[in-house]
Amino acid sequence: MRHRRLLDKTPSFVWKRFSDGVALRVHLFVPPGHTPDSFAPAVMFFHGGMWMLDYEEEFVSWAMHLANRGIVCLLPQYRTRARFEIEAPDIIQDGLDAWRWLQHNADGLGIDRSRMVLAGSDAGGLMALNAAMPPLAHRPWWKLVGKPAPLPPMPAAVAIFRGVVDVEEAEARTLNVPAEMPDPSVINPCALLRRDLPPLFCAHGMSDPLLDYEIREWFCEEWERLGNKAELVLFPNVDHTLTQFDVNPGEFEQMLLAWEAFMVRCGVWPEPEEELSALME
Repeated sequence: MRHRRLLDKTPSFVWKRFSDGVALRVHLFVPPGHTPDSFAPAVMFFHGGMWMLDYEEEFVSWAMHLANRGIVCLLPQYRTRARFEIEAPDIIQDGLDAWRWLQHNADGLGIDRSRMVLAGSDAGGLMALNAAMPPLAHRPWWKLVGKPAPLPPMPAAVAIFRGVVDVEEAEARTLNVPAEMPDPSVINPCALLRRDLPPLFCAHGMSDPLLDYEIREWFCEEWERLGNKAELVLFPNVDHTLTQFDVNPGEFEQMLLAWEAFMVRCGVWPEPEEELSALME
């Protein structure tokens, strides 16, 4: 509830509007003193909930910490089955459109285009990966959902936290992708693995009863085997509550600081000016 109240108090604006009046908003967390001329790094978070829940407040703690660290954080709404009669292609399209929107509006938001990161948890991780792994040339996206504008460049890095990496695994059955998309491989991260992908950070709880950590482990190994940069952080005693600060404060801090260190090593985020803690008061 606290995070929901904090989110409601955070500045937001409409990033996508539909002809039936439905509007999707994005919440913006900015560093102290941020201006349109700041040229700051940024991260866009796609929340989890496996498309069955609206869990918009999931990344509030993360955004508060990173904003104080000098990083602009964006938490966009996207349509889920919790509130809309919608199928997988449209949900995936919301994620791609949010990424296009950020590319188009980065300058006005004081964001450095070359240092924009995508992140997400469970199905939100799938959405982040889809923008980071554009379909291959022989698998044109327009055959699935019409003919949208060309995809923007890949992000500087992508991060997934208990993220879905194979839509055809039993653990992803609630997403219903194989039944709702004529060719699931077009959006399946496992089918899109190749060279020249952005750096990947992945964290997972080894006690998660819903999403098997070994699938993420294999995915990261393949990412690296193909010559890309990846880091996997596993937590033996953490379950599906991996991203919840109030449930796993110690592991939360380890995970967030490990991600920060990875981003610094990749040259995406600057070194901290002083030693920081990820713990929220």
